[in-house]
Amino acid sequence: MPQSPLCKAYGHVYPCGEALYGALEQAVSGVMGQEGDEPVLVWEGDMARISFEGIYFPVEDVVQALREHLTPAMQGKLDYLDLEDWRLTRYRLEDGEVRPSSAPLNNVLAFSGH
Repeated sequence: MPQSPLCKAYGHVYPCGEALYGALEQAVSGVMGQEGDEPVLVWEGDMARISFEGIYFPVEDVVQALREHLTPAMQGKLDYLDLEDWRLTRYRLEDGEVRPSSAPLNNVLAFSGH
């Protein structure tokens, strides 16, 4: 019986070059999602996409890779949902910076009309 995910991570960054993609690959190299899921990291054109649902996601390592390779031209975000603590942390990529913000999931659901 598969275990329910404890966290989820979804994001994208563009334009993504080889150095950033390699750093992201390294950051998520030990991550395994649910059986049958799509790959955690995908490179599509000049965009890298992250999609994960499972037990553990190395969000700190991914954010560190982003910080080390981010340029002012890059845009995107990474949403990390901690289902144990019922919290969403969003990392916005803007103007060469990673800008985190966090809120309880109840606040996020109320704001979105759910």
